[in-house]
Amino acid sequence: MAHFINPSLVVAQTGLMQAQTVADLGCGNGFYVLPAAQMVGGQGTVYAVDVVENKLAATVSIANQFGYKNVRVVKADLTKPLLNISENSCDLVIVGNILHEISQKDSLIKNIYRILKAGGRVVAVEWTRTATPFGPPLERRIEQQALEIMLMQAGLRKIKELQADGYHYAVLFEK
Repeated sequence: MAHFINPSLVVAQTGLMQAQTVADLGCGNGFYVLPAAQMVGGQGTVYAVDVVENKLAATVSIANQFGYKNVRVVKADLTKPLLNISENSCDLVIVGNILHEISQKDSLIKNIYRILKAGGRVVAVEWTRTATPFGPPLERRIEQQALEIMLMQAGLRKIKELQADGYHYAVLFEK
């Protein structure tokens, strides 16, 4: 029986440290925001970026519930230039199950590259391209190899595959 993906486990494998800066692009309800906020601590910053207002509201509310004061909410369309986060400012960018939902994937990847520091990392989590009882339709899912090629073409370098679960894969790349 595959356990559903554990966001803390994924984030823990990225090498994220206290006082670092993270951007979660397409943060949804804050699935990865909370473990990231916990790991970077009070001196760190987590940008929770989404285009959907009520998802951002949910993220803020849960961050407040846990007492995390280091979460900054950014409302943005990820296919447009992401200007609310400074260039070369992030130690880690998280894209969790968002790439398959976006048609202009190259625009999103340009944003990732722009906000990452040199040596900064991106963790991409996506649904495996196999039939699962839930999740997006197969034709919308991205093969791991195709995703890796997109990131390499953007100038990012693969570090390793991370432990995910039976439904997802996770890869770690570096700028």
